[in-house]
Amino acid sequence: MAAKLIIKDLFSGQLEKINTKCVECSFWFDYARGSLLDEIAGIKNLSHARYLFRSKFFPHDYGNKDQKKMVTFVNNGGIVKGAFKNRKCIGLLSAGKYDLFPKLRSFNVFPPDKDSTFLGCIYVEPEEKGSGIEKRLLIELEKALIKKNAAAIETIGKRLDDDMDEEEFENSPLVPVKFLINNGFYIKKNDQYYPLMRLDLKSIARKFALEGLSVENLAYKKTLRNPVSIREK
Repeated sequence: MAAKLIIKDLFSGQLEKINTKCVECSFWFDYARGSLLDEIAGIKNLSHARYLFRSKFFPHDYGNKDQKKMVTFVNNGGIVKGAFKNRKCIGLLSAGKYDLFPKLRSFNVFPPDKDSTFLGCIYVEPEEKGSGIEKRLLIELEKALIKKNAAAIETIGKRLDDDMDEEEFENSPLVPVKFLINNGFYIKKNDQYYPLMRLDLKSIARKFALEGLSVENLAYKKTLRNPVSIREK
C-alpha cells in the first residue's frame, strides 16, 4: 500500500527539526540593502515607494546567524506548509505578505499587489518530483486562503529559454511558469525570464458558491486553464 501523503502547516519549533534543502535556503531572505538615496533612485512606482518606506522603518530581521531564516520567516507571519510521507518531510511551500521576501525588490516586475499573498516557492525532494505533490501543496494553500477571503496569490514564475542555463533554472526555487499556468495563474506583468503571475481566488470562491460546492472540493475541480491575456500594470 502506498504511503499516505499528509500536508500540514509548520511552525518554528517543527521547522527547527526538519533537515531539508528548502529549510536551509536563504534565496528570498538575502538581499543587500543599498543606501537610501540609491534605493530612492531605483523606485519604479508609488507601490515601490510605499514598500521602500515600510522596509526601511519596519524591517524584518533575517540577520540572526543562529537561527534558520525560514524559522524567522514563520515567526514574522509567513506560511509554511509541509508534505509528509511516513513522517518524512518531502516537500515545502512558503507564502506570505510580500514584504517578508526582501529579494523581491531585485525583480523587474516588482512590486506585487499589496493585498495579495505572495508564493515564494514550492520545493519537493528530487525523487518525489512529478508525483503531484507540488499541486497538492498549492491546493492546500488555495483552500486555506479562500477560507480567509484572500483576494489572490501572486508569485514570480521562471521561464527556460535558449539564453538561460538549464542547471540555473533547475536550482532556482522559483516556480516554473508552465506549472503556474496549468494551475490557473495568468501573467500579470510580463518579463523575458521572470514574469509576475497571479491567481484570482475571489473568482474561484464565487464559482464554488454558485455551484453550491465546498472549498474542500477544490482538488477535484482543479482543471487546466490558459491565461486569456497578459495583464500589465
